[in-house]
Amino acid sequence: MTTRRKFFVGNWKMNKTPQEASAFCEDFVAALGTNANCDVGLAANQILLPPLVSRFRGIQWFAQSSHWAESGAFTGETSVGMLRAIGVSGSLVAHSERRQMFGETNATAGMRVAALLNAGQQAILCVGESLEQRDSGEWNEVLKSQLAEAFDATGIKNWGASLGADPARPNLTIAYEPVWAIGTGRAASAQQAQEAHALIRGWLSDKLGADLGQRLRIQYGGSVNLKNVRELMEMPDIDGALVGGASLVAKDFAELVRLGSSG
Repeated sequence: MTTRRKFFVGNWKMNKTPQEASAFCEDFVAALGTNANCDVGLAANQILLPPLVSRFRGIQWFAQSSHWAESGAFTGETSVGMLRAIGVSGSLVAHSERRQMFGETNATAGMRVAALLNAGQQAILCVGESLEQRDSGEWNEVLKSQLAEAFDATGIKNWGASLGADPARPNLTIAYEPVWAIGTGRAASAQQAQEAHALIRGWLSDKLGADLGQRLRIQYGGSVNLKNVRELMEMPDIDGALVGGASLVAKDFAELVRLGSSG
C-alpha cells in the first residue's frame, strides 16, 4: 500500500493586504511549529507572492491561477515562468470559482496543468459537482468527465516522468471540491467525500496505472473546519485539504493542519 503524505493548502482567494499577509505568516509559522507529518502550502493573490515567497520559505506558495502560454497578449494573466522565477511552487487550477465566474473549462484546465507540469511545477487540479448534479445522481459522471477532458487536453504522454522525482510528493494533486459545500457551511459527510475520492482514485488508476493512481494525492475542499477535519482525514483516500475560509485566521489554520495530520 502506497503511503501518501497529507497535504494542506489554504486558499486565501481575494483576501489580505500585504501587511495582513505578512502578519498572518508570522503568527502561522509560530503556531504551527515544526510539523514533519505533512506538507503545507498557501495560495495567495499574485501581488502578495514575491515578498512572502522570499521571507517565508518554510511554506509552499501557490498562485490561484496561471496561464498555459509562456508569454503573449493575455492581459491580466500570469505565466508559469513568471511564477517559477520568484520561487512559487505551483498553482491551483480550475477552482470552482474560476469555472463559474471566469469561464474556465475542462480543456483550459488541462492546458494549465500541462504548462505547470512541463515546467516542473506543482498543479492542484480542482474538480467537483454542483448541488443539482449531486442530488440528481449525476455527480460520478460529472467527475469522470471533468477528469477525462482535462487529462486529454494536457497532451502529456509520460505521466510518470511529468510527476517529478519524489514519489511522496508528486507534482499533480487532485482537489475534490463539491461546489455545494464551498462557503456554505454544508460540508460533505466523511462518507460522501470518501466515496467521491475513491471514484477519482479508481479513475486515475485506470487512466495512469495502479501505481500512479495510488501515488497521487487527492485533497478534499468544501467547508473544511476544526470540527470535521479529523474525521475527513481518517478516510483512506483523502490525503489532505484545500481550505478556504478556515485558512484566513493563522492560529485556526495551524490547528486545522495539526488536527488533520495527527492521525
